[in-house]
Amino acid sequence: MSQPLIAARKVPARAREARPDTGNRPELRVVVPPAVRRLRLPLPVACVLLLSLGLFGLLMTNIAIAGDAYRITDLRVTSERLADQQQAADESLAAQAAPQALAERAAGLGMVPAPPPVHLTEEGVVGTPTAAPSPTAAPSAGVAEREERGTGQEAEQEPAGTAGAEQPAGEPAAR
Repeated sequence: MSQPLIAARKVPARAREARPDTGNRPELRVVVPPAVRRLRLPLPVACVLLLSLGLFGLLMTNIAIAGDAYRITDLRVTSERLADQQQAADESLAAQAAPQALAERAAGLGMVPAPPPVHLTEEGVVGTPTAAPSPTAAPSAGVAEREERGTGQEAEQEPAGTAGAEQPAGEPAAR
């Protein structure tokens, strides 16, 4: 314990009570705070406003998600349509690349099948050399057919270095 408390205990009880009252001290009284009228309205208004903004945000998010769902559906339909087109193009290409179709188109262009090959070995010639058979369809018919389809390729008919270039008569083509 501290020294002042110990000293106050040693003093007789009558000495403590008989202390004279000092007149300098003012009398204590209860002070009432001034009446402040506080509005209790801002908190509920803020809560309702915050709740309304949250619901509005959820509504806008839901609308955006629904719009994206429609867009995804449209893109899925477009993707399926394009997949069908690609499958049809692949089937058409496979049909055109079939050996029978290639043989028919080659015959239409005036090409003929190659004769059996002849091989040269150390012992001599293996096989009998034969001339290629004459074409059954005229080559000009194949060219006319290509021009009708719009696939005439003039670049294939010209030499590689002279495509579109005019050459004077009598000078050889530069290679």
